[in-house]
Amino acid sequence: MAHNNYYLDLCVDTYVVNQGSVLLRFHDKYKFWGTCGGHIDAGQDANEAALREVKEESGLDVELIGPATWSHQDTKENKDLVPPIFINRHSINKNHDHSAFIFAAKSESREIQPHEDEDQEVEFKWLNATELKEMYEAGELRDDVYRYATTALDLVK
Repeated sequence: MAHNNYYLDLCVDTYVVNQGSVLLRFHDKYKFWGTCGGHIDAGQDANEAALREVKEESGLDVELIGPATWSHQDTKENKDLVPPIFINRHSINKNHDHSAFIFAAKSESREIQPHEDEDQEVEFKWLNATELKEMYEAGELRDDVYRYATTALDLVK
């Protein structure tokens, strides 16, 4: 999706965990290992966007998992959304930033079926904590991606 706002767009990133491994995706446009994510569309809340982006990019149906101290408590007035595990703001270029809600999620499957352009090849990896650390120590992962991915692994049991 194109940018919604000139200076700042709201986005989501979702670190999906299955049986002790976290899913990473190589972002060809930006040349780094990250995760499934993208813009929050008009009319969507952050939870809806997180679930949609994971489905579009990986084909996986997931359940969002909130921080360890959070519990779901809907009221008559409010639907309780799953809170992100982190929130950040990062520069896309000198005139445009993204603020991302970072989620953890669990999947019952590892079967990746991307819904992206047929001409575009997308690379995914499932990594356990040891493999994640090895990639990080080899300089293949950004600090933030390593932090978010290890937090998701610790949270989703």
